Amino acid sequence: MSRKGRKSRPKAARFQEFPMYDRRLAATGAAIALVAAAIIAFVLVTPRIAAGGLAALAQQQLGRAVTVHGATHLVFSPLALRVEEAALSGPKPDDDSFVMARSAIIPVTLGQLFGAAPAAPAITLEGAEFALLVSERGEASWDFAGKAPGAMTITLDQSRFRYFDARNGQSMELSHVDGTLNLRADGGAGFAGSAVINGRLVRIDADLKSLARVNADGSPLELVLSAREGSASFSGRLATAKVLSLAGPVSLSSDDPAAALRLIGLPLPEGSAVGASIAVDGALDSAGRAYAIRNATLSLGAFRAVGDMSVDLRSGLPKLQARLAADTLWLDGFVPAAGATATDWGRRPLPFALLRTFDAELNIGARQLAYGPVAAGPARVIATLAGGKLQATVESQLPGNGTLNLDITADATTLPPAVSLSLAAEDTPVQPLLGALTGASKLTGTGDLVADLSATGTTQEELAGTLKGTARIGIAAGSIQGVDITALFLAAKQKILEGWQAAPGATPFDNLNASATIADGIATIRDARLESPALTVTAEGILDVLRQGIAMAGSGFVNGQPLLPVPVVAKGLWARPQVYPDIPNILTNPEGGFARLQEAAPLQGN
Repeated sequence: MSRKGRKSRPKAARFQEFPMYDRRLAATGAAIALVAAAIIAFVLVTPRIAAGGLAALAQQQLGRAVTVHGATHLVFSPLALRVEEAALSGPKPDDDSFVMARSAIIPVTLGQLFGAAPAAPAITLEGAEFALLVSERGEASWDFAGKAPGAMTITLDQSRFRYFDARNGQSMELSHVDGTLNLRADGGAGFAGSAVINGRLVRIDADLKSLARVNADGSPLELVLSAREGSASFSGRLATAKVLSLAGPVSLSSDDPAAALRLIGLPLPEGSAVGASIAVDGALDSAGRAYAIRNATLSLGAFRAVGDMSVDLRSGLPKLQARLAADTLWLDGFVPAAGATATDWGRRPLPFALLRTFDAELNIGARQLAYGPVAAGPARVIATLAGGKLQATVESQLPGNGTLNLDITADATTLPPAVSLSLAAEDTPVQPLLGALTGASKLTGTGDLVADLSATGTTQEELAGTLKGTARIGIAAGSIQGVDITALFLAAKQKILEGWQAAPGATPFDNLNASATIADGIATIRDARLESPALTVTAEGILDVLRQGIAMAGSGFVNGQPLLPVPVVAKGLWARPQVYPDIPNILTNPEGGFARLQEAAPLQGN
């Protein structure tokens, strides 16, 4: 019969003709349902069972309880167990958790999951916090009494270590920790990674021989820290039995000492700078937040010294202490840049705020003291900084039989800040000393210099404008370089001179004496006197320190006869004043003025 002639049968009738097909289809559906149910059960139930296995493992190896406050589920590729909001308990049930983590990821195998016993040789902790606590009884949260934790590799992602000692209140913190923490089967631990310390990112490489011994007799520790601000290495012993302490060789170095001090907790103002690299090597002995380096070798720019140093961070203001011996004490690097030029005082704010950020006690002995053109010694510098007030004393032998005593104070607790200087130099070569104090000196010879000065202000310019006090100088067997005073007087009878260079040369003398009273930056001189076998000069007037100006009048005598019948005036900027006879209106009518001068008595040198 053709296809067209066949009659169609009902579908049910057709299936009734294939009973084997129907049974196979039903069996396949049932198998699929069973597999789906098994997968669902595996995904939903197995993580909980595995988490229970982890809790049992922690109890067995550490004697601690694991609690999970979030979800537990599987992740794939690679297969791992992810636990949210997990915590490992402290030594006692009522103690803070030793570790809390936003999430913990433990790689597992199918066998470990079905066996409900993950071994956890590796784990990743995200957002974890380790509470390294020492109780008032001296018990450490990282001590696992009678337990032997197995080896484990812990990968840390943006985690935190918090240390607190309830016996003394000492605390510290490492934040934003990324790296690998290896716990070894022998009880040791190693870490390689980075953390943020006092707001600075630091690379950390550490190896601890025995975690259990840290809170007992101490454990050997190898530690290397490196950051943009500097680097440090330590090889010694870490202990917390009485207080957190380190003992052993240490090496520190930085190209920016101010930044390095901020790294260890000294709150120096941003922008503070020493302007020299620093390196310290010695034997570290720390107790809590007090750090001492014995037999230290210190390099600070060109300065080299040996001795003992310490930093105490326990009180409100950190305190630096040092007793050092040096071959040469270079002071130039310790003087802050003021922004001064050859013709103007500096307007850059001086770092008085630095004096309020720490306390210090320094005692430095040196074979030689060097500052600018001055080199003298032996010398000793003693400085005390307390509560924003600095007191410093410099005592030094000078060439020949000279001595120098210098007392400096600075008070950063007042507004504006106040400074003072008391100087007494005896039998000293005056040119290098005056050069160091003023920037340049044309006076040579040996003599005495005494000054008691004070000022207030935040810049060099403000200090110059408020300067007050007294000063006295006496020099023997010297000269005034750059000007021949006799020639200057004689030239001034002919015309108005522009600057000292109108009479180049030198003026030798046997004695030069002068004294000044200073107020509001104006020095008044009344009894200056220069004497030599042929020449005598007397002068009086003012020096304007702030404006760097001069208004002096002097009379010169050769063999007792006046060089001019009237005094000679020097007025203007002290580097280049106008020099002319003291005749009324000579500046506005030079021709008439010099005519009146010529009508006077005959002059010496005519």
